[in-house]
Amino acid sequence: MKKLFLVLALVALTTGGFSMIETLSLEQLAAKSDLIVFANVLGVKNTGQLPEGVGVVANLIEITEVLKGDLSKGEKVKIKTFAGVEDSAAFSEGKKYLLFLQKQDGFYVITNSIQGSWGIAEDGSFTGMGTGKNLADVKKAISAKPLKFQPKVPDLQL
Repeated sequence: MKKLFLVLALVALTTGGFSMIETLSLEQLAAKSDLIVFANVLGVKNTGQLPEGVGVVANLIEITEVLKGDLSKGEKVKIKTFAGVEDSAAFSEGKKYLLFLQKQDGFYVITNSIQGSWGIAEDGSFTGMGTGKNLADVKKAISAKPLKFQPKVPDLQL
């Protein structure tokens, strides 16, 4: 009995602490996003902490190009991120990004955490989880219709 408990405890220790985001396909990422834009970061400001101790950060961006969504070039948008959370995006003032965003309570959040925030290198290539992708890939994903994870099946009546 002690050996069984020890084995179960070791299994729990090795699998229980694993935390990473579930990576979406580019098509799924685009489909879940209300807004996909190129943007410059104008400001980053810590605005407080949640009761759990996680820092809340307000980020102000200016849109330079819209790939999906109903906003326009030049508009400013607030994005909420969290400091001190492992897979959360952190912005730097003056940097450029391609952002996949979802509308939430009057501001935007990054779709699927860090996966939806791609930095733009000096040569114009994408960094972060966008490495190896190009603008044509993104535009193709926006126009694609990804498969749903599980189709809804109506209840059968006998």
